[in-house]
Formats: sequence, structure tokens, C-alpha cells
Amino acid sequence: IQDYLSDSGLRWLKISDVTSLNSPFVLEIKEHIKEDGLRKTVFLHAGELVLSNSATPGIPKILDVDTCIHDGWLYFPKSELSKYYLYLFFKHIRKELVALGNGSVFTNLKTDILKAFPATKADKSTLKEFDALVAPLFNAMLNADRENFKLPDMPGGMPSLRRTCLPAQTMHESSQFTVSFIPFSCYTIHEDISTLQSTAW
Repeated sequence: IQDYLSDSGLRWLKISDVTSLNSPFVLEIKEHIKEDGLRKTVFLHAGELVLSNSATPGIPKILDVDTCIHDGWLYFPKSELSKYYLYLFFKHIRKELVALGNGSVFTNLKTDILKAFPATKADKSTLKEFDALVAPLFNAMLNADRENFKLPDMPGGMPSLRRTCLPAQTMHESSQFTVSFIPFSCYTIHEDISTLQSTAW
């Protein structure tokens, strides 16, 4: 893919774009690839959820921009579960997933590990109630992130004070506090996770 890297074109999501990102949402992606490189990657639309499976595995993020992804990401094109549910579920089980990973240099999170992860499926009404609870929180976080992202940097290239502080950070913390009361043991993705797909070269 190195031959297709470019200063402009299609966005190219890397693991390093999210490793220090506190927000659930990806609004900015640094690198791009030429359109000719599309056949060597997977193109995803804003609103889709991705999960890192190598280098720093088990990081879930929700895209707020269209982007291409490489084989270090998993995505979920056939999921019947909401992106919010999957995001919080993967955050909840991340330590366990990483412990199950393998790799001599970097820990890798294979699709088989996710498919075999023990869980039971919640009924549709419960999942609907869950989404109704968390969707407003995620929407508030996303709106705050978008507003902060619009703010110009300070002289000298320093990030805007509001971009690094409130209100987005407060939104993130309050949402995590609220979600901490949700009993994830009542939910599962075992049946649904069998539909997950990873990118292929």
C-alpha cells in the first residue's frame, strides 16, 4: 500500500490515529491514499464501527468520516446490533480479548477469538431499550466533538484550549459514568459476532 500513499485522496485510517483518542468518534485522519489503492483496501462510510485487531488491539471506534481501512481493522457490515452497543461491549470486554490474543511481537486479535467469545443474546426489546438510553449520550458527545474540531488552533500550532478540554471531555466522562450502570452481563453478541468480517488484501 506504500505505493498508493498520497497527500490527498481517500482517507487511510491507521491504528495510530486512535491510540490516544479519548472520543468514541474518529473525526480526523492524517494520511490518504490514491483512488488506485482502493482495490487493496476496504472503503467504509461515516457511521460505521471498526475494531483494531493488531498492534494495539481491541480499540473500538465509530467513524464520523468516510475512510479506507487496512487489515489491522475489523468491521461489521452485517451486524444487527447498533454501533453504540458494539462500541460499549468491546470497551467492556477489551482486557479479556487482548488476553486471548496472540503474536510474538504485537498482540493480534483474530476473528476466531471474537467468534468464540462466550456470550448470550439479549432480546430485541431489551436491545431497543438499551439503544434508546445511550444514543442521546453518543449524539451529545459527537456534537461536542464536531464543535471543538471546528475551532482554530492557537498561534504556534498549539491546539485550541476548548478542543483539549470542555465540553467534549465532560460529555465523554459523563456518558461513561452513566453506561457503567448498565449490566452488560445481560447482553451478548455471540450469535451476531459470527457475521463479522476483517479486511483482506
